[in-house]
Amino acid sequence: MMRLLNRLLRSFIRKYGKLFKITNAHSIYIYSVIIGILSGLLAILFSTLLNSFEALFLRGANHHDPPPGEVPPLALGGNIIKAIDNFIAIDTIFAILSSPWFLFCLPVMGGLLVGLIIRFLYKDTSGSGTDEMIRSFHYREGNIPGRGAFFKAIGTTLTISTGGSGGKEGPTAYIGAALGSFFGKILKVGPRARRTLLLAGTAGGLGAIFRAPLGGAMTAVEVLYREDIESDSLVPCLISSVTAYLVFSGVIGRGSLFEVADVGLRGYHELIIYVILGLVCYVIGFVYVRMMQIGRMIMNQIKLPIVFKPAFGGLFIGAFMITIPEVTGSGMGYLHETINGRSTAYTDNSWSSSHLHLGAFFFFLAFLKIITTSITAGSKGSGGLFAPSLFIGAMLGGGVANFSQYLLPTWDISTASFMLVGMGAFFSGVARTPFSAMIMISDIIGSYALLPPLMIVSMIAFTLSSRWSLYKQQVYNRFKSPAHFWDMELDILGKLKIGQEFSKLRYKAIIPAKSSISAIKRYSLKIETSDFIVTDKDKIYQGMFSLKSLAKKYAKDSKLSKTKVSELCHEGIATVTKEDSLSLALQKISKGEFDKVAILDSKKKKVLGYVLSQDILDSYKKHIS
Repeated sequence: MMRLLNRLLRSFIRKYGKLFKITNAHSIYIYSVIIGILSGLLAILFSTLLNSFEALFLRGANHHDPPPGEVPPLALGGNIIKAIDNFIAIDTIFAILSSPWFLFCLPVMGGLLVGLIIRFLYKDTSGSGTDEMIRSFHYREGNIPGRGAFFKAIGTTLTISTGGSGGKEGPTAYIGAALGSFFGKILKVGPRARRTLLLAGTAGGLGAIFRAPLGGAMTAVEVLYREDIESDSLVPCLISSVTAYLVFSGVIGRGSLFEVADVGLRGYHELIIYVILGLVCYVIGFVYVRMMQIGRMIMNQIKLPIVFKPAFGGLFIGAFMITIPEVTGSGMGYLHETINGRSTAYTDNSWSSSHLHLGAFFFFLAFLKIITTSITAGSKGSGGLFAPSLFIGAMLGGGVANFSQYLLPTWDISTASFMLVGMGAFFSGVARTPFSAMIMISDIIGSYALLPPLMIVSMIAFTLSSRWSLYKQQVYNRFKSPAHFWDMELDILGKLKIGQEFSKLRYKAIIPAKSSISAIKRYSLKIETSDFIVTDKDKIYQGMFSLKSLAKKYAKDSKLSKTKVSELCHEGIATVTKEDSLSLALQKISKGEFDKVAILDSKKKKVLGYVLSQDILDSYKKHIS
């Protein structure tokens, strides 16, 4: 079906292409509207699918209905129930779905299906979707495979509806990004316009799924960098996000994602506690990011075929499903109920007897959510990281509020307000997105009453958390992104010669062609790189070699460790000489998948050394300063 649609669209564009060609910014604005409409419709379809499966499979795991602004799950129709009832009583089915053994095995079954998809259908099904979108923007000229969106949606539905801890926002953003990339391909636009359309699709998906027209646009342009925004794409993102939001609201109904009442800053005395909350979000944010890294590292070291890794992680998730199901699945329904004081946190007398117990319970849930999310992501599950971050931040905010109320009983402290501020502050710290986090929370609740404390706490968490990020593919700023190499004044780089600028060349990542893969893997850990220049015994250039491209294959194939580098090296990779300019060197690096370029002796083709893209950027900044 997708291939037929693709063929029809390409045929249409070929015939009437001149009418639809992108020639200026106004053309992109028109396509941003179209992408917004389609992103909103796809967000509805994906949410309906996921929420329906969650309601069906997790009904016995203390499942909470989605927030009021979400797409309601499809109920089993009367005809379907009658058809099922002919073979087995519907009460029997519901009893099976609620049994502890079924709940324990459910994440394993879901993980096995995801593993099969990863192994045989689409290897990039795992992950949050956001990192893949960021990598496509920076390093792939805005190209995302169209089938990736389909398998990402299926993988996320299987992961979350069977108990995996994740969110739908990452895959939704990925679906929108793939839609934008698809339009860029069929219109045959350049990389810059294709990247803009990709971000417009991302903003549309986020704006619809969170009912956040401004927050969706800001997140799309801010999540790419640790300390910068993609300002060039802000207007198309706003257009797409608002359009998708209107489509989503027009079909599902108007209103914000969460319905909350009586939130806001009740007095300046609360600012002291909000500062403490910012410090707590900073500390737990470091733990969260580190736990995610440890989860991935442990799962990578376990000698299991990729098809079984999600199921292996499902064993641990199953244990939580029958003990503390609140920290499994997306958790958004439970989060909404807790903010409004209607969840088990308040009705369970063993925890709600005092603010001290309630505060401890909230911190306990935050810690367990970190564990379940780390297990799900580490075992190759598919799901976003934004929703779990909101859950963790809300629990931290609730914990700080209740501990403060216990210590200062005369102070009137709003637990709901602190939970909402904690959501924004925690995500702004771990994802390096302070502005979009503040706006997103305000959009989610349909009010800017909490903006002052959100600004304070988010900036504290963001400023202190400068050394890490939840998203591995983020770059520091526009200067570090290959997408903006050509925004620089290249006449400066064109005048600088490699030999004159670098008196000493790098040499550590030069390896012999006869080296084994296992030896190079150990060496890469020592020098902290994965891209190498390959030479023969006389130092004659043979090509380039990358461990990154072999990482998955290396994990599955033990025989590969004895293979020689010469058998897997990439030949024909462009090189430069000392007489060439930095502009030419940067151009050749940006066209490939490696972070360095070999420098040869022009006469004998011997490798003299290499330069990194970062070396060239540092040299450029030195000269323009």
